[in-house]
Amino acid sequence: MIAYPRRRLLTLICITESLVFLLALFLSKLFGIKLLSVTGNILRDLITGTIWALFPLAMFALTLTKKVERIPLLGSLKKIIINDIKVLFSNTQIMDIVAISALAGFAEELLFRGIIQVKFGIVWASLIFGILHCLTPAYFIIATIMGFYLGALYYYYQSILVPIQLHFMYDFCVLVYLRYFVKSS
Repeated sequence: MIAYPRRRLLTLICITESLVFLLALFLSKLFGIKLLSVTGNILRDLITGTIWALFPLAMFALTLTKKVERIPLLGSLKKIIINDIKVLFSNTQIMDIVAISALAGFAEELLFRGIIQVKFGIVWASLIFGILHCLTPAYFIIATIMGFYLGALYYYYQSILVPIQLHFMYDFCVLVYLRYFVKSS
């Protein structure tokens, strides 16, 4: 995969996440769903989301180890991460990664957890999340599991800020790690 020009990638992500956000707004009005369900303790929700991001980050780190290369689905996932995702973001700067992570965390969690999960349940929200993040069968499975994880935390804490923060922290840490610390194969 050839590296995307920085401006083109940022434009594409801004357009995509803006459309996701607008869809969430539209559906919230259509279904009468309060979009920003939060608790009275915003700082606690943000800290909680940050702490819960540690588990998927550990799983991501495991995916990049030599041991997973022998596992068929995970070995192919590692190749996609290194050869495609890393390359896609290879021209980004740190502030780009902050913006990309914030936009994705905010817009996607409003739509998937705040609307789809509230209206249709955690199973549909997770499956649709997995389908829309599908790069390979393994990536679909992992994204669907991540959708369940985010959905369970949203359900348990009753605050959209928990999955938004978790999604932001996960994307930010993964992209920084891939961009600045992983060598292409």
